[in-house]
Amino acid sequence: MDKCPGYFAIISGILLLLAITLSGCIMVPMPLPVPVMPQGSQPGTTVEQNSGPGVPVFPTSTAETTVPETIGTTVPVASAPAPAIVYKTLLPMGAVYNYADNMNFHSLSVKVSGIRVTSGFYYTSENNRGQLVQMEASGGEKFLMVGIDFYITGILKEGKSSVFMTPLPGSFQLVHDGITYGPLNESDMPGMTDYYIHDIGTLYRDRFIDKLDPGDGILIYRVPRSVDTSDSSLAFCPKNLDSWVSSDYYRSPDDWDCKTDLVGWTLR
Repeated sequence: MDKCPGYFAIISGILLLLAITLSGCIMVPMPLPVPVMPQGSQPGTTVEQNSGPGVPVFPTSTAETTVPETIGTTVPVASAPAPAIVYKTLLPMGAVYNYADNMNFHSLSVKVSGIRVTSGFYYTSENNRGQLVQMEASGGEKFLMVGIDFYITGILKEGKSSVFMTPLPGSFQLVHDGITYGPLNESDMPGMTDYYIHDIGTLYRDRFIDKLDPGDGILIYRVPRSVDTSDSSLAFCPKNLDSWVSSDYYRSPDDWDCKTDLVGWTLR
């Protein structure tokens, strides 16, 4: 009987060791502390904590970063080249181009009569009680003025009207280095009371003309100063207002294909 306490002590010790072992197996591990990167280990770079579950951590840097070139994976960014202007007919300045209207009632001629480069011009404005208003080109720009002569050269069918509606100013586009520029119109000149440009001539516009009243006028383009007229051309593709296209009146052919029938003049 005196040995029982010893057995009890041994058995108690064994049970205690088993309890400690079992408790260690089911213990929930605590998260490890996040190490703090000492300042100066990566100059100019900081790491932000996640703002929520599933949100990655991205380094933000105030220092300039050089990205190494990876052969076969990087794609250079380049602007697409402007499509080349293809003229069916390219004429020298002063040469006449002849065509007929939409119903072959009238024969017509058009030509570029001259060019002029200026930094500004004057026109009359009702906002200034009829006084001249100066329109100046902004920094780095200039105005290129192109003279247009438009004529009715004949009546192809007897008994038809002697008048013709000239094409819109936007039918004439200035082309330089693959870039096209549209002409100014009266709405670009605040308060213009008429179409007259002081000491230069009449602004070209779409209007009725006849054999005694030619449709000559001045087209004005705002272009960069770097534009060289010797490397420029004027593209012509007749356009009409929708009201004229839907009518059978005397106008430019609405089936004119600007990709295959494009006419142009060199400006040199």
